[in-house]
Amino acid sequence: MMRRISGAASPARRAFFFVRTGTVRGRGIGMCLLWLAFAWIPWPAAGQDASPGHTTREVRLYVLADSVAIGEQFFLAVTARHDTTETISFPLPNDGEALAFGDVEVLEAAIHERLLPDGMQVDSSVYLATSFALDTAHVAPIPVGFTAGDDVLIVQTDSIWIPVRSFVPEDAEDIRDLAPLVAFPRSIWWIVAGITLLLLLAAGIAWWIRRRRNRDDEHETEYIPPIPPDQEAYDRLDALEKTDLSDQRNMPFFYDELSGLLRTYVARRLHVQALEMTTGETVARLREQDMPDSQTISRFRNVLIACDYVKFADGRPPAKQGKELIGTSRSIIETMEMQARAAEEAAAEETARNSDPRFTVSPE
Repeated sequence: MMRRISGAASPARRAFFFVRTGTVRGRGIGMCLLWLAFAWIPWPAAGQDASPGHTTREVRLYVLADSVAIGEQFFLAVTARHDTTETISFPLPNDGEALAFGDVEVLEAAIHERLLPDGMQVDSSVYLATSFALDTAHVAPIPVGFTAGDDVLIVQTDSIWIPVRSFVPEDAEDIRDLAPLVAFPRSIWWIVAGITLLLLLAAGIAWWIRRRRNRDDEHETEYIPPIPPDQEAYDRLDALEKTDLSDQRNMPFFYDELSGLLRTYVARRLHVQALEMTTGETVARLREQDMPDSQTISRFRNVLIACDYVKFADGRPPAKQGKELIGTSRSIIETMEMQARAAEEAAAEETARNSDPRFTVSPE
């Protein structure tokens, strides 16, 4: 599928996208080797786009896996063959902004380019992706921009369906029908039990009334303030850091607790019901607020995705990743707390200013 955009192209359309150089939990080196190897795959035969300048353009989409499990990370690759006078623009994820192709969510991307013996050029973009779809995951067409001068041609790849493996064993039995009801003889014991319960309840009410009347008003219960949200999160992180991740049996508890304490902090501090939402819904709600900033939201999202991979896909990441996520979570909470306090102080100053008669403008 192709469409041409005439007229002067904007700087965003004509610029090359950059590649984030950071590694992703030990996968950075492997990903670079993968797209370096992929860039040298011989170009297969494909449909061509013949423009008036007799330029041949071809785009292809590859899924570097036969099937995936729910939450499993895998690679997608997009290649574009074009004339050397053109520049190519691939869609790339930005900090704080999600990038998805249908049911597939992109985590990282890397770009490579090379010249062919016939004078043409091949650019490729390899995406580290994941999906939580059931049965099959749909990879939507991916747009690729060809820029030549002031003209931009948008070419879309074909769409692909990826089989999603089920965690239900093949030999699992179907749900059995309900067993028939069993008839029991009538009994008077439930009447005796009911009368006894009522007597106990009446005795309890009488005791409570007497105790309330005899209670000394001077001995009131001391009020214990609740633990602040950030202190609660730090305490839970300190306890979680002691978990022995070399024992694979501790993995589910560790990642479930890490996800839970982050969601609890966001619910108490930022008033977002993260405990009742999915990761995508929580991130979307945070982006609707004035804070935290987009980079902090992106880091928060990456930690929850790593936890979801273990919780829902039965993943077993290395123990080193868990220790790194502890430090990342502390930094996320510190940043969110600092920004929340700054917002509260600004609101308090604004309220004081509005209530000060010196700043009140009286109508003439």
